[in-house]
Amino acid sequence: MTLESPIWPSQLDHLRLNSDDPAMLADFYATTFGFHQTSLADDTYLLQGPGRRLIVGAGAPGERPYHGYRVQNRRQLEDVRDFIQGLGLNTEPSPSTIFEPDAVAVRDPDGWLSVFGLPRGDLPSQKPNNTPSAVKLSGKLQHVVVATNNLTPMMQFYEDVLGYVASDFCSADVDDPDTKQVAFYRSDPEHHSFAVFSASEVRSDHHAYEVDSWNDIRDWADHMSSLQIKLWWGPGRHGPGNNLFFMILDPHGNQVEISAELENMPREMAARVWPLEERSLNLWGPGWIRD
Repeated sequence: MTLESPIWPSQLDHLRLNSDDPAMLADFYATTFGFHQTSLADDTYLLQGPGRRLIVGAGAPGERPYHGYRVQNRRQLEDVRDFIQGLGLNTEPSPSTIFEPDAVAVRDPDGWLSVFGLPRGDLPSQKPNNTPSAVKLSGKLQHVVVATNNLTPMMQFYEDVLGYVASDFCSADVDDPDTKQVAFYRSDPEHHSFAVFSASEVRSDHHAYEVDSWNDIRDWADHMSSLQIKLWWGPGRHGPGNNLFFMILDPHGNQVEISAELENMPREMAARVWPLEERSLNLWGPGWIRD
């Protein structure tokens, strides 16, 4: 039975990436993924593009300190706060400098921080751009994925506590619910805004940008080629979500995905189960099986 959580609907608005050389990483994302770059007062970089935002700051390479989810209005934000606190969960001050100060933050069993809030209205505007560039390519920030050696508590937290809606699972044995290895969760009708893969350790996995069509996949791949950046995985089509994709690696080895045609699922649609095999992860070719 789906928990009627006030977190629905919310969308992934931004996340923070850390680096021991944040200026380098910010320049990479600005050039590679089409962001306008602004230095903020707290020594972080705000990256903004069409439907996509990132914060880059100082820290250990590969760290992802928080994921920021945008709610629809202040009434929903207060409902989310009351809901989370009513569950007895500890909330934390929001670390996001681009959400309003009253955003609410909560940690999952692996320590990942989810922040629910409303965007500030006084941030620097994106500059107009009338010349061909990656800044003009579609690609809204759409989902974030983590790996865990603690899958069952993570699934229980997102599904049974926060009330994200399960879309798909991958299982070693599709007839045995205790063999789940992957879980995809949605916080609005798009197939997943968050997913968790079983692995040998807790770590970041990837984040993704959703484009408008297959032609945009082509244009992004051509753009990567112009920068002499090789595709790390794909092009292909995932089984869960049915989306077209390719991935590249950023300078710290973070996987970043360009996706198209991600499935939409109404809130009441039940989750499905896929076998954990290469073909489920890529209907067209080799799959990425996490260790």
